[in-house]
Amino acid sequence: MFTLLNSLEASAMEVQDLATIDSASWDSLVNASDDTWLWHTWRWIEDVARLDSLETRYFVARLNGTNVGGFPLQIPTSGRMRRAYSLMRGSAGPFCIRQLSPSVRLGVLQGLTSAAIRWAREKTVVSLSCSLPPLAKNNLSNSNGVNPLVTAGWRDVSTHTRIASLLEPEPTIWARLTHDARRQVKLAKSRGYTVERGDWNDLLEEYYLVHTETYRRTGAVPHPKSYFRLIAGTAVRGEAALWVGRDPSGKAVAFHNCARFKSGSVYNTGCCKTDHLRSGINYMLFWQALIGAKQDGCMQYEIGEVFPGVLDGKLRGLTVFKEKFDGELYPYYRAEIRLFDLAPKYIRLAAILPRPIRKLLKSLTI
Repeated sequence: MFTLLNSLEASAMEVQDLATIDSASWDSLVNASDDTWLWHTWRWIEDVARLDSLETRYFVARLNGTNVGGFPLQIPTSGRMRRAYSLMRGSAGPFCIRQLSPSVRLGVLQGLTSAAIRWAREKTVVSLSCSLPPLAKNNLSNSNGVNPLVTAGWRDVSTHTRIASLLEPEPTIWARLTHDARRQVKLAKSRGYTVERGDWNDLLEEYYLVHTETYRRTGAVPHPKSYFRLIAGTAVRGEAALWVGRDPSGKAVAFHNCARFKSGSVYNTGCCKTDHLRSGINYMLFWQALIGAKQDGCMQYEIGEVFPGVLDGKLRGLTVFKEKFDGELYPYYRAEIRLFDLAPKYIRLAAILPRPIRKLLKSLTI
């Protein structure tokens, strides 16, 4: 097996482009990789496709009859200027099984990428966008911090995320929170707020009311309720945990939703009623989510994507909030490939076109 999977000379690698694949075959490949996380699983990919009316392609790399890598891609079924994503909801880029040597691994990633590009050109897709799950073992241990997709032909557009270790004792984790975070947690407790683990199916309606209020307050478009029904389904399988914050009267006023897979947990979504934003309940929820994940056997908690270079606005506020819960700064590997680029002479000619059309043309260039 070692010789078979560490040489491309014995037989040429092939990549299958599949519209469908059985769940057992795909998940077996996912479980044989250290590049993968929950978002790579067949059920999540298929559920997201149904939720958002997407076409899914499964690219599977085979070497000497053995499946050695995979890459899911999703694209909207409508729209003329189409963009394909590794996953519309989550991070699920190309991946390889564990037994590959570095040279074969690179060959597999390049083969998957080339197959995806051929498909994209045939479908007149404008661009491919890809992101890698930060809690996947290989991404956590990537000591040089270089996007592994760069050598496979992708353009690096990575951001950052914060990941907290849950291996230390609870008092040590508590001490690593900022002074303000600890103060806010104590403030919420002193005011009579409580946090408990919630059942998604029982709290779905209440969650969605608070979610809608939160997103409209911040200027964002609320997720469809069906998205949270999807998450409720994952909770039954132990792939999500919901924490509910209650005011002194016992009313649910804030929520913290995290995804679970293998030894990691990720802050997924959260919301809070406007009248309780200054109560400290969001801090209390985050702290309980951290400790709850530790108690459940998780070793890392991804606090979430941050933007250190942004100095104002909503992204700055989110970054500052997440920094208060400690955690190390990690790369959030993102990559893209743009197709059908315009030649410079056409870009110059476009200067005489109306502004909306110029903006559209610019989006097609690197």
